[in-house]
Amino acid sequence: MKKTIDTVLTAKRKRFLRRKPIYQTSARASEMGLFRVARQLDCKLTLGLSKWLLEAGDGDIESSLSFREDWFCLLSHPPLSGLVVFAHDNLDNLYAYDPEDDTIYFIAAGNSGYARLADDFCAFLNELIRRDYNLAAWRDSLTLEKFDAPDAAQQAAG
Repeated sequence: MKKTIDTVLTAKRKRFLRRKPIYQTSARASEMGLFRVARQLDCKLTLGLSKWLLEAGDGDIESSLSFREDWFCLLSHPPLSGLVVFAHDNLDNLYAYDPEDDTIYFIAAGNSGYARLADDFCAFLNELIRRDYNLAAWRDSLTLEKFDAPDAAQQAAG
């Protein structure tokens, strides 16, 4: 996991005449803050996600995927009940994990559907690296499972 985190944190993309980091940190995370989040949600944070947040802090990958302590919330409507939102993207889609098995899910804005993305957070980051951080192309390649439930994005915001 450490190698994967370091890969993301040291990656840069050429922008005009200079190189810009792929990941922009906006705030540091603390063990106490993550403990508080887990306690409020009454569930565990995945080990990979916890390591990522402690190392990288709150921030954004390529201004398209946003990690914030404030994003964490527990979804309560089937079939997504029990999933924990940990990130949003630039189109208001959600990214969540299952505390039972650490599986990572994509939840489309407006509840148009959801899809399984990775077995765990490390696999999620590795796939994002493999795709050269092109979240939009990955999103567009997903086959979504439809569901009828209250808007997950509104639930995550509320």
